[in-house]
Amino acid sequence: RIKSALVNEETGKLSCIESRGCTAPVNKQGRFEIPLKNLTADFLSICTNYAQRANFARVFVCSQMHGFVLADKDGRALTDYISWQDESVFLPCEGKESSWSLFSAQFGEPFKDITGMRLRAGFPAVKILDFVRRNPGGYIKVLSLPEALLLSGKPYHKAHITMAAGSGCVDFSSQEPSADMIRFFSRMGGGVEVSFNEICRDVVPAGEINVSGRWLTVYTGVGDHQCAVLGAGNNQDSLSFNIGTGSQVSAVCGRTPVTPDTERRHFFAGQELQTITHIPAGRVLAALTGFFKTLTGRDGWASFNAVSLEDIKNASLHFNLAFFPDAWGFNKEGGSVTGLTTSGLTEKNFWASLFASFAVQYVKAARLFTPARKYAVLSGGKLAKNPVLAQFLQQQLQMPVKIADVSDETLIGLALLAKEIR
Repeated sequence: RIKSALVNEETGKLSCIESRGCTAPVNKQGRFEIPLKNLTADFLSICTNYAQRANFARVFVCSQMHGFVLADKDGRALTDYISWQDESVFLPCEGKESSWSLFSAQFGEPFKDITGMRLRAGFPAVKILDFVRRNPGGYIKVLSLPEALLLSGKPYHKAHITMAAGSGCVDFSSQEPSADMIRFFSRMGGGVEVSFNEICRDVVPAGEINVSGRWLTVYTGVGDHQCAVLGAGNNQDSLSFNIGTGSQVSAVCGRTPVTPDTERRHFFAGQELQTITHIPAGRVLAALTGFFKTLTGRDGWASFNAVSLEDIKNASLHFNLAFFPDAWGFNKEGGSVTGLTTSGLTEKNFWASLFASFAVQYVKAARLFTPARKYAVLSGGKLAKNPVLAQFLQQQLQMPVKIADVSDETLIGLALLAKEIR
């Protein structure tokens, strides 16, 4: 979905909050793409609608990370928007080994040292390799979604570090594209030249769009993960649980510790995030509740949300929810259900066990962070608003857990950024 609002820069108050659906993706043979022209039309339509109600001059954007568009030297899109959910890199390439196999063989071991992130097939870096192998030679520029939306206006060719790093091509320390990866793309892509926009540490003007005859300034888009952590009110005393389609546990740091269990992300105001990402959440639960509905004709979400603390205590099944290849905890066998007994084969136990297995993920993740934080903040969509989840985490972690009391964390985060650089 695409969420939007007007913000009063003096007070930070949001108004005219809206949400609309997004164009359905092309989702077949592992591909997950959305027509860029549709996303651009949605973006301009939203800005035009707000321009009829308010005389605003600046536009701030946050976006899902790990998606991208490729463009040519003249700023023309060569691809549609390719989502992080795209898994086409597992397919054979031109009759040869998959691009995932090739990339992971080259960068699997040093990838985290270079980028701060665990290597995943959903990263643009792997898909860039796939593209250049299929389309050798020439020139391509890698754009995140916020950058690609400006192709219809006047781009200034700048990208924020939170979005640029999400490509999986950026050296965490230098904050510049990895020279080793650029050389690898060129070698495997018949001498192709791969470029990126200028990477900026601060949120700065990224270009202009024409709305109803007026040119409006659009600022460098930021990562939705970081924006949500900011908007939920986290700081260096808190542990963030951000739960949506996927989910993350994160801690704001001055400088992130390097550990085998957590990853590093860039944040705002010179800070960084220690994080565990891609924890199975809404995406896998939607798959399971959807399967339940095909079997029974009933909505499983109501049963999932009705689970109590007492139900969790009595749950006997154990779900491995890492169904998807990029999920935290994924192994080659995929997801599983264990602890099956004849007495445990009840619908009530199914939902209680699913909820318990979902919640326990965050307990396990939280215990990998050092030093321990003073309290935790639960934020995100409907899943994060469940009071039973907050109570369970509080009991297990022995720390206060509060549900973020904001209308939408990402919109609040954007409002805070707008006010900061007014």
